Amino acid sequence: MKKIFFYLWILLIMSVCSYNLTIHYIPNIVYTVFHYKIEKNQNIKDNEIKHFDIPTDQSRNVVMPNPDFLYSTIFYDLSEKDLNINANMPDSTYWSVSFYKPNTINWFVKNDQEFETNNLDLTLTFNDSKSQGVIKSPVKKGFMIIRILVEKKDQNSIDYYKSHQKSITIN
Repeated sequence: MKKIFFYLWILLIMSVCSYNLTIHYIPNIVYTVFHYKIEKNQNIKDNEIKHFDIPTDQSRNVVMPNPDFLYSTIFYDLSEKDLNINANMPDSTYWSVSFYKPNTINWFVKNDQEFETNNLDLTLTFNDSKSQGVIKSPVKKGFMIIRILVEKKDQNSIDYYKSHQKSITIN
């Protein structure tokens, strides 16, 4: 009988440890590795935006990205100042803005249908604010991704959407 309780106790301890490892530590490790790779391979720092071309099987940084989207990403750090995100987004296709915590949990997403205009004007802050267009981040450091759907793959369409992608600025 003592052996059964001992084995159950060991099983309980292993379960709790596995749960904590899976929920708390592995996502932060994934974020840290991804941040390191982007920073070193793409030569960008925190609060600098990186625009990616349409992914192919040869050029992807993410495992299995959607080849129908243009991606713009930024690792943000709000410890010194707020972040202003401005862009002239396309009006003829889907686009979205998403924010993630370092543990890879998505805490904000808004798409083209939820914005009143295609002129993107957001302020990301760690401070409390009730102003319109201001988003309060639950963390000082995180990740933002903007996706723009490229419906047609002809060069004129790609260039059109890339011009909108390049209009995304961070101040």
